[in-house]
Amino acid sequence: IAHGLPAIETAEVTRGMATVREDPESGMLSVELKPLWEMTTVPGRISPGHGACPGCGAFPVLNQVFSVLEGDIVVLFQTGCAMVVTTGYPKTAHRVTYIHNLFQNGAATLSGLVEMYHELIRRGELPDSPDITFVMVTGDGGMDIGMGSALGVAHRNHHMMILEYDNQGYMNTGAQLSYSTPLGHRTSTSEVGVSRKGKVTHHKDTAQIFAATHIPYVFTASEGYPEDLMRKAAKAQWYAKHEGLAYGKILSFCPLNWTTKDDAAESVLQTAIDSCFFPIYEVERGITNITYDPELLGRRRALTDWLGLMGKTKHLMAEGNEHRLAAIEEEAERRWRRIKAMHEHPEL
Repeated sequence: IAHGLPAIETAEVTRGMATVREDPESGMLSVELKPLWEMTTVPGRISPGHGACPGCGAFPVLNQVFSVLEGDIVVLFQTGCAMVVTTGYPKTAHRVTYIHNLFQNGAATLSGLVEMYHELIRRGELPDSPDITFVMVTGDGGMDIGMGSALGVAHRNHHMMILEYDNQGYMNTGAQLSYSTPLGHRTSTSEVGVSRKGKVTHHKDTAQIFAATHIPYVFTASEGYPEDLMRKAAKAQWYAKHEGLAYGKILSFCPLNWTTKDDAAESVLQTAIDSCFFPIYEVERGITNITYDPELLGRRRALTDWLGLMGKTKHLMAEGNEHRLAAIEEEAERRWRRIKAMHEHPEL
């Protein structure tokens, strides 16, 4: 028997924190949020007192998303930081229906549950069932291992959400590199020494991979922009209920393995976004929309401003690494220009 806070009461899942409307002409969604202070009054779907590291960004991300989701939710966590620190036997931090799955087939497991649920509804075998939203949560390492089953869900377009908190490595198992670890970044399997200066390949762009599957909704976000993240989470829930799969990639702070101070999230994440390394945008029904443009706001920063904030990348500032630094800057700029082109030309 797992011990923790009581499950959320039925009355507490009706929240009213977001109102989603569909524009009949454009087909796009608009979201009206309640003030952020009201969000703090919403009962948490993950209780405090779990074992996350000080400063861990996964839980600000999940708390923001779960605060705005309406109605009952069923969550599946693939193995990873957020799973391990909330389920130390015999206790649990989860106050909603929770499933754990290994990395490789979490999406397959949850999609099966989605189809079972809707089939039972169709048969009339669950006449009093609440309207449930199904949410899979994974880290970027889990998305590496489970990419095949996740793309299978995209192919079949199941009615569910996939949330990827991206802390740029396999942080639960010792800070090994993932495909989301950027070029040149130091991890326990891409060390800095005489023959190697961090990771030797660029990071994969998971958001663009899922956009290429033509699912209804894809977004990127950061814990540092809660209103943007919550609006996108509300949209993702709407699409998961009405049209199919919604996927979100959320940049998540990891002070332990980025080797920063525990309270440095604001400056580190903001600079990652303002340097255009991590663009904030959405792809809604195939149309790309940049939701935060640092260039338009006059806030564009140099990529070196971001890299210099983290211990795992400070070596890139040293003499002899100019070519690596140039390669990182060129690729980040190329990807940013590509996103801007898609934003400016809806047919792309």
